[in-house]
Order: sequence, then C-alpha cells, then structure tokens
Amino acid sequence: MTLMEHSMIKQLLALLLTVMSASPVKLSNPTSTASSMVSWSDTSTSSSATPSSCTTRRCLASMLIDKEALTQPQSPKCISNISMPSIVYKTLSVDIKNQQFKSRLQIALFWDDPDLSWDTSVYQYQEVVLPVSKIWTPEFQVTNGVETTTEPGNQDLLVYSNGTVEHMVIMNTVVDCEVNLYKYPFSSDVCSIAINAWELNECGMLLIFGNVTMVDANSGDWITNGVMLKSEGDNNQRNYLSVSLTMRSEVLFLSLVLPSILIILSDIVSYALPLGGGERVSFKITLVLSFIMFLIILTNILPAGGQCSPLLQYHFCFCLVFLVVSTLQSLMTTRLANCGTLLPPFLSSSRESPLTKDANTQQNGDEDSTSELKASEVEYTPLQMVVKYLEEKHAEEQKKARHYSFANKLDFICFWIYLLILIVYTATILYLFFGRVCSIDHLDFWN
Repeated sequence: MTLMEHSMIKQLLALLLTVMSASPVKLSNPTSTASSMVSWSDTSTSSSATPSSCTTRRCLASMLIDKEALTQPQSPKCISNISMPSIVYKTLSVDIKNQQFKSRLQIALFWDDPDLSWDTSVYQYQEVVLPVSKIWTPEFQVTNGVETTTEPGNQDLLVYSNGTVEHMVIMNTVVDCEVNLYKYPFSSDVCSIAINAWELNECGMLLIFGNVTMVDANSGDWITNGVMLKSEGDNNQRNYLSVSLTMRSEVLFLSLVLPSILIILSDIVSYALPLGGGERVSFKITLVLSFIMFLIILTNILPAGGQCSPLLQYHFCFCLVFLVVSTLQSLMTTRLANCGTLLPPFLSSSRESPLTKDANTQQNGDEDSTSELKASEVEYTPLQMVVKYLEEKHAEEQKKARHYSFANKLDFICFWIYLLILIVYTATILYLFFGRVCSIDHLDFWN
C-alpha cells in the first residue's frame, strides 16, 4: 500500500469520526446496523427477482394472451392433431335447379398447444377462458365447396393447464351435388361434403373425426335419411360426410305426374265426341294449352341437363307430341267429314284442269239449251218441282253421309293406332323406370 493511499484512509476516518460526533443519534451497535443494511439489500433483490403476486384467473389469462400464440403449434413432427369428437349436421336446402346442396355443421374441436400451459402450483386453476381472436384456431376447407363460411360458436374458448384447447365452430357450406333425378319425383341420392385441413410436406393439420349426429331431418321437399363419415384415398386421408337424401314425392306426383296422365286419358276419351261439329277440336286444343302450362312448371323446376336426366322430361315431351298429333288428326277428319276433301276451299273449287272446265262449260251450255227447249215444251207441275227438289236434297245428303262414313272409319283406325302407341309407351316407360339404373359419381371432384 502506498503512502498516498494511507493518507487518504486517515482523512476518511477523521471525517467519519467528525460526522458521528456531530449526530444526535448514537449508534449503540454498529454491527447490527450493518447487518440490517445487508438484510434490506437482500430483500429488495429477491423481491425484484420473483414474478408478480397476482394469481387470479384474469391475470392468468393476461399472461397467456401476452404470449401472442397466433401461429399454429409447432410440434417436433411439424403436424398438429385436431380432434373433432362431435359433429352435429343439419340440411338447410337442396337446389336441384342449380345442382347445389346447402348444409350446416356444428363442430367441437380439441387440440394441444404447449405454449398455453401453466404451472398449477403458481396458478391454481385447471382451466381458463380466452378470447378466440387472441390465439391460433384451426381453419378448414371443403374440397367440393362452392361457398363456405366458418364462424366461432362463441367468442371465447377454454384452455386447460396442460395446454389442451377446447373450441367450437359453425360451418355453413354450399357444395356442388348433382342429384340423381332419373326417377324424379321419386328421387333419392347421396351428397358428399369433403372436410379437410391444410397439409403440405408432412406439415399442417391432421383431422381426427369422432361421432356424427343429425338434427332436423326435414328440409322442404327433401328428407335427410342419415349422415355417415367415410374415407377415401391412401391411408384414408380423404374424409367426407356422406348425406343420404330422399325426395318427398307426394306433392309433385299430384301436381305434375297425375295431371299429365289425366290429360292423356281425356284425349283418348275425346274420340267419343262426334266429328261433325267442332267440339272435339276445341276440347283437344284446351288439353294442349293446359299441358303446356304444366310443361312450363316442370321446366322451371328441373335443371337444363345432367348425367341422369329425369324420365319425367321425356314423358312430358312424348305427351305433348301425342296431344298435338291427336289434335291435327281430329282437324283433318273433321274436314273430311264436312267437305270430303283435305284441301282448303280456294284449292278444292279450282282443282279441275282448264280443259275439263271448258268441256264442262260447253256441256252445261248444251244442256241448258236443251232444257230450255224441253221447258218450253213441257211445263213442270208444282208437285214435280217439289219431287225434284227433294231428290237433289237426298243426293246431297247421301254424299255427305258417304264423306262422314269415310271420315268416321279413318278416325276409328286412328283411335286404335293411338291406343296401341299409348300401350307400348306405357310398357316402355315402366321398364325404363324399374329396370334401368342410372348412377352418378359424387366423388369425381377428387379425380
């Protein structure tokens, strides 16, 4: 130790003695004072090293929110297992015109996030409620979906002390589903809802499905028979819900099919009306107009095309052609019954050649001159004139009777031809309905 250092120490000791002598408070035990200062220093250091003393649920929630766990949990395997133990399904609507299917799914979710766990010796709670917007939640996609909206069932979710998160989402999805309408309105088919999550290069999410239940099976014209969870592809990686649907056929049968059958039967029965007047033709035209109205209704309901076109469309086309041909046939037979020819009046009056017309004119002139000579020689009595008039009238009636008889025989033949066609058509349509099967691949969106 140098001389300068000794001098500085002496000066400090002198200054300390001066201050102690000037102070009114006497330090009876300097050792205790020094120990108390050391104890205070240790206490302040330990208090600054320990966490906050707040251990309520709200403080726990704030601590977890401050972690900002807004990204997917990063496990060593780079994939998160998302458990879906419960799915509640409901059919909202089936649009057969646009071939779309709308449904609602309420899905319960569980997954593990180690960053959201806590020490229960510090926070003595097994669960805590957190806002949905403050942590990461899984998102799903519907492979064959046209429009899908996912919203949380509640604005909060439940987090357990081991990092397990419990959540619930509600999905409203519209998917493309080409419903098999071959036997419309007695249709039944299956629609698929392919629910999957993001996955790429062994990273992403793995969905683990549980039970699927159904509520409110009735949806307009369709009945939901059941919902099943199925899987396709390698290792069953393609999961989808198979929804079985059946159409309510009673109303459509009574409003479309039955009227078409009754109109055809009425057309067949209309052959009992006489040919002479226009009652039959006017009745058949009324049937055609009525059937066109039902055809417009059917066109507004059914789609423009598809793999399995409805037999009802072909049935309506056949019935319309049948009615129109039957009406035209009645028009022709009525014309034959009244005029004895199918030509219009301006053609039937001039159907003779000019030579024939000149010969007939000359012959008529000779006959007129001869009759004038005979009339000058012989005068008819009133009785003879009446007899001559009646004979001409009778000849005209016989001519009309021959025309009517011919038209009636032709109408009778047409009736049996139409009846035979109708019987063959009925047998054909029944065979196509019960004997032929049309199927649609509802999983072609994966191909």
